[in-house]
Amino acid sequence: MSAQLISSLFVFAVGIGIGILIQRYVLSRGTHVALLERELDKVKGEQLSMKDALQQHYLQTADLTENLTKSYQDLYEHIAKGAAQFTEKPLADLKDVIEQESDPFKVEAPKDYAEKPALTDQ
Repeated sequence: MSAQLISSLFVFAVGIGIGILIQRYVLSRGTHVALLERELDKVKGEQLSMKDALQQHYLQTADLTENLTKSYQDLYEHIAKGAAQFTEKPLADLKDVIEQESDPFKVEAPKDYAEKPALTDQ
């Protein structure tokens, strides 16, 4: 009986050891999964904050562009008023003069003044 008791205790101890190893494996896997989930949540939070920052950047860029456009319009109107006030001919008259001229922006191709080789019959 004592051999049977010793073998039973040995089997019990081995069972406990295997149970502990399985428990550690399962728990370590669970903690690894928990760590990965926390890291994923952290990355998602960073992504959302980056998205918000990018959205704010584009909104500010749109506002600044709108202000720039308004400033250019104001500058153009100021220059047009000054031109109408300080020039002898109104701008409309200058426009007519420009339209009457041939195309002022027409660019002619450069002429080739190089000697042309004589054509020989062969």
